[in-house]
Amino acid sequence: MMRLLLLAVVLLFMPARAAAAADAVAAEQRIAEPVFRGEVRLLAAGPPAAPPVVLIHGIGARAAGDWDGLIPELAREYRVLAFDLPGFGRSSRRNEPYTPGNYAAFVRHVIEREFGARPVRIVGHSLGGAIALRYAALHPEQVTALVLVDVPGLLHRMAYSKHLSHLGIDFLPNLYPTQNDHLRNLATSIIGLVEHMQPTPEAIVVNPKFRKSFLNEDPAKIAGLALALEDFSADLPRVTMPTLLLWGGRDEIAPLRNGQTLAAMLPNAALEVFPASGHTPMDDVPVTFNARVREFLADPRLPGADRLPALVPVSTRSGSCRRQRDVAFEGDYDTLVISRCRGVVVRNARVRELRVEESAVVIEHSMIGGRDGGLVVDDARVSITASRIEAPVAIRALGARLDIAGSRIIGGTAAIEATQESQALFSLSELTSPHRSGRMHGLWQVRPGEPL
Repeated sequence: MMRLLLLAVVLLFMPARAAAAADAVAAEQRIAEPVFRGEVRLLAAGPPAAPPVVLIHGIGARAAGDWDGLIPELAREYRVLAFDLPGFGRSSRRNEPYTPGNYAAFVRHVIEREFGARPVRIVGHSLGGAIALRYAALHPEQVTALVLVDVPGLLHRMAYSKHLSHLGIDFLPNLYPTQNDHLRNLATSIIGLVEHMQPTPEAIVVNPKFRKSFLNEDPAKIAGLALALEDFSADLPRVTMPTLLLWGGRDEIAPLRNGQTLAAMLPNAALEVFPASGHTPMDDVPVTFNARVREFLADPRLPGADRLPALVPVSTRSGSCRRQRDVAFEGDYDTLVISRCRGVVVRNARVRELRVEESAVVIEHSMIGGRDGGLVVDDARVSITASRIEAPVAIRALGARLDIAGSRIIGGTAAIEATQESQALFSLSELTSPHRSGRMHGLWQVRPGEPL
């Protein structure tokens, strides 16, 4: 009798277990899509009525295979949809403009086809993260939670020229033999030359003949170049849903600066770093990565944003660096002077007045200025990320080269004032002054008598 009872229990639960196992196996189908006029491979797993999750892969031959480890983990609780983006994997490869905007239109077509008006959660890696960002900005009402993983591009192309080759862009090296070396230095004059080259990079993306001549009709190169050219500054204010940014601490393709910029400029985002991972944390640290994605999708709440104060506190401490290398400053300072130094980092600092003279300095997640003070840059190169600089004249520039990403520059009378011609490269930043206010993404020459 006991044996019969046990057998009955086993038989009772076997269908449910079998169904759960079947749901976890991705079912494959091919569909026609209207944006790139080809066919794409779709993968779906999990209970059809479960909350939907969409996975968008990056550049690479594996395509949706990037998610092989994550799909079974999510399919227990969600209806998971992945696909080979047009141009990749087993989807059609054509000579088409594979831009983030066109990919976002493709994603909309697939989501409406599979889920109708149901809201979705989206996880995007690399190029897929940029596509997810654009889709979420265009359709914020349809996205309840967003996970962006190691997203390249984003910054102005002049700010990350040394990373362009990782995106599959090799049309530039044909211009002259030593250009690869030059592209590794933002200060070289070749960057300005490329900005005015004919045909322009934008024309290459949109023109089929140019795509064939310069990019060999390769979808990876087309998509990479299109991503490098894209301006996401208008997208960021619209992406208000909870957004988890996951980044590999050793990523050389999408530098951590990209994640810091997104964390600073998105309204509701938090950045988490996997120190041991490179560009693909789903491969490098799969257990930790999968667990964090599951945890966030189940409860997409984020800790309170770490906002920088409007004014720095009173401090009597002064700091200086003179003819030194690899020096770091943190904490509160009244004044900080950096003269003829290299490899200096000012991080998590609040400084009333910061002077940089004939030096190379990185400023990260810091507040400079207050009712007076501000940043003075004299014949120096300064990279500013996820920071706030606010003063009557926020930045005084004398032959300066400024690379500003994910930062807010606020000036009562001027945001940037130059007594000698200077250069300011903005990426996804905001500027406020009587002369100019709004989002900034591009290169500006700041001349005497022409403040920003």
